[in-house]
Amino acid sequence: SECDKGSMGRVEEVIDAWFDAGSMPFAQHHYPFENAELVADRLQFPADFIAEAVDQTRGWFYTLHVLGALLFDSVAYKTCIVLGHINDEQGRKMSKRLGNVTDPMEVIPETGADALRWYFCINNPEVNSRFSARLVREAAQSFLLPLWNALSFFTIYANLDEWTPGADSVPFELRPALDRWILLRLDRLVEDVTRNLEAYRVLDAARLIEEFVDDLTNWYIRRSRDRFWAPAEEGGQSKESAYQTLHEVLGVLARVIAPFTPFVAEVLHRHLLRTQVGYSVESVHLEEWPQPVAGRADERLEASMAAVQRIVRLGHAARNSHNLKTRQPLASVTLVTTEAGLPELVEPHLDVLRDELNVREVLWASDRSAYVHHEVRPNYPRCGPRFGKQMAALKKVLETADGDALAAELEDRGLVTLELEGETLELSPDEVEVRMVEQEETASQGDRELLVVLDTHLSEDLIAEGWAREIIHRIQTARKEADLDYADRIRVRYRAEPELVAAIERFQEWICRETLALGLDTAAEDSDDLVAKPIEEMDFRFAIQETAS
Repeated sequence: SECDKGSMGRVEEVIDAWFDAGSMPFAQHHYPFENAELVADRLQFPADFIAEAVDQTRGWFYTLHVLGALLFDSVAYKTCIVLGHINDEQGRKMSKRLGNVTDPMEVIPETGADALRWYFCINNPEVNSRFSARLVREAAQSFLLPLWNALSFFTIYANLDEWTPGADSVPFELRPALDRWILLRLDRLVEDVTRNLEAYRVLDAARLIEEFVDDLTNWYIRRSRDRFWAPAEEGGQSKESAYQTLHEVLGVLARVIAPFTPFVAEVLHRHLLRTQVGYSVESVHLEEWPQPVAGRADERLEASMAAVQRIVRLGHAARNSHNLKTRQPLASVTLVTTEAGLPELVEPHLDVLRDELNVREVLWASDRSAYVHHEVRPNYPRCGPRFGKQMAALKKVLETADGDALAAELEDRGLVTLELEGETLELSPDEVEVRMVEQEETASQGDRELLVVLDTHLSEDLIAEGWAREIIHRIQTARKEADLDYADRIRVRYRAEPELVAAIERFQEWICRETLALGLDTAAEDSDDLVAKPIEEMDFRFAIQETAS
């Protein structure tokens, strides 16, 4: 060896080892000894983007640019995604000493690789992240599980009806409004995700996808179930449109999610597309990136459905604030607004509103003061140190002021202005408490332009219908627990208190239709196979039995 021929010495001028990493863009091609054109012609240099953790700001990020500028008078990369560090579930730095290190390779067998990928996409990879198997599971439950359920729903009913793609496509303009809306949402999703990914905004793109899947499962599929359930001879064009729409949505969605969850995307692609005779694309990752369908537009429908969803969200919030069960029908909802165009947008979809809010009538009004008013009071822990002996006077001023005007000013300006003992002063949001006071037997929720007011007075008829809905829910749960097929018919035997018996007899036809029951029969008193499922502390026991249709 060379060492046998004499003394060897260390080179004194040793460059920072990070410059080895900084030469990566061209050294990987063995430049300049080979592939010189890849760098000289800017085919593989500079990079479109690089990604590393924030601690590389003075290391790799820096040396890449230094060498790029010195050797080629060019930046080394066009975009840099700076990643945050990964901490434990409590936000502490992972350390063997603390015993809080979570090995991602141990999480993957439990949650799947795509759940892990999705967790870091949806939790802003550019800031420090908390990490644990539990957090990954929660991220998967809000996206991957609903998506998987959507695929399962489609597959089950397509198999039951022996539906396959290939029939003449139902023209867009002839499809039901719900189908047209979800297809428009799909086009907008493709457009928005593409724009965000081209700008390397991974978090924004991921959140758009998650919002879309929520709309798909909790709005479109839930509201379309009756069309999938309908017998083939009764469903007609509406049922065919539902199948074609959901098949298209899931197929395009498989391509949209491919960069985020590649394995789940591949499963969707295989189930939905590669099972078709003659389909030649062997993987979702070999597909073209989707594009919005040209000429498919209906801005009014999008605005209408957005308005309906907004009203429904507020209505559900009003129910929740008063602990009103969703299954309890109410007499009416009053929509209080001064938005001139809102009634016109919503009117075509009043049936959706009535169903979603479980009300019998939708009313309109414009005067908020007829339904709610606001009271503004001082926040004593915050105002006490500031006003001291003036607190009593401040309380009186706020009590006698126009609460609605103060609340509006607080929302507009973020401050409340008032006169106190001859002095004009301002109160910040954390110095006051604003309370909305409702009329009796109402439940309200609103924003600046819209107030949703539910009539909470319950007549005997409404109460009976609520009980019938509870009975339907219990029978449907029993069907699921018995692992019955979606199309299986049943008979129901029951024992119940007189009030419930009256409700069952009154709504028997509806209960049977909703639960695929051929009959509701009174069971013998000594029946020991009945399962007790009380309704509002009233005795209700029943058993179901599968039967031939």
